[in-house]
Amino acid sequence: MFYKLCLTLFGLLWALSAWSQQREEQLAYVERYAGLAVWEMERTGIPASIKLGQAILESRWGTTDLARIANNHFGIKCGGVWAGSYYMKEDDDYDARGNLIPSCFRQYESAEASFVGHSEFLKDPLKADRYGFLFDLDPADYKAWARGLKKAGYA
Repeated sequence: MFYKLCLTLFGLLWALSAWSQQREEQLAYVERYAGLAVWEMERTGIPASIKLGQAILESRWGTTDLARIANNHFGIKCGGVWAGSYYMKEDDDYDARGNLIPSCFRQYESAEASFVGHSEFLKDPLKADRYGFLFDLDPADYKAWARGLKKAGYA
């Protein structure tokens, strides 16, 4: 009985320790990129909370292969106009037979370049029909931006 209790307590302490470390890593991610998100908000009008929130969701706090290897914290695919470096990985693209095929994702020199690239992606004149209306919204109204991005079909 005592042995089982010790094992249970050890397991709980180990889990708590792992959770605590994960929280520290998440806080470190926010601290590292919050200033950049604010700078991009001032430069482009995209709310810092939206930018940071999307980076967190898309990159799982910077832990995905796409974020770690390709410095792509927003899951932005190459598209037809990307002429830079790229990273291939399976995502949600299929061939004519219905087989999953690798998708082309933009690769950036740094995470910071990814944050700037995200802004440029949303502000791209070729995408104005899709995202242009967002820039008429108040940058302080993150809820309107979140609804707008959903309406625009941003993944």
